[in-house]
Amino acid sequence: MYKRQESLFRSAMGLDTSSKLRRICSNGYMMALLFKKDVGNMYESIKSNLDDGELSSIVRSADDFDGESIDQHALLSEIALHQQTILEEYRALLTQLDQDSDAARACSEHMDKLAFLESSLTREVSGMRDGRHEGLSIVA
Repeated sequence: MYKRQESLFRSAMGLDTSSKLRRICSNGYMMALLFKKDVGNMYESIKSNLDDGELSSIVRSADDFDGESIDQHALLSEIALHQQTILEEYRALLTQLDQDSDAARACSEHMDKLAFLESSLTREVSGMRDGRHEGLSIVA
């Protein structure tokens, strides 16, 4: 999931958007990189070497985002939706973890940061839809 989110944010960072939205997307990209590593470390610490595979074996297809014809609102809405999906997965995972464990604390921290990022992104995307989006870079 984080591989997909990383790719989505990378595509969004290439768009001509407001500085606030670019900052949100760059923060999201960095979070995706860091959280992907954290989740990988958690997985490595609890996996069964006999039954569980390597995370690096998980591959995903490339996204079909063309910088010229991409719909900014659609891409940003997809990112926000994917953020919600990740949060739902964390909620499901937390029910399976010992609440006093390091993994549960890390997941809770991830959730807090992801929820803040998702709400910021949703607020900016709804501003784009309503036509209130100000601060876009304009080149004369």
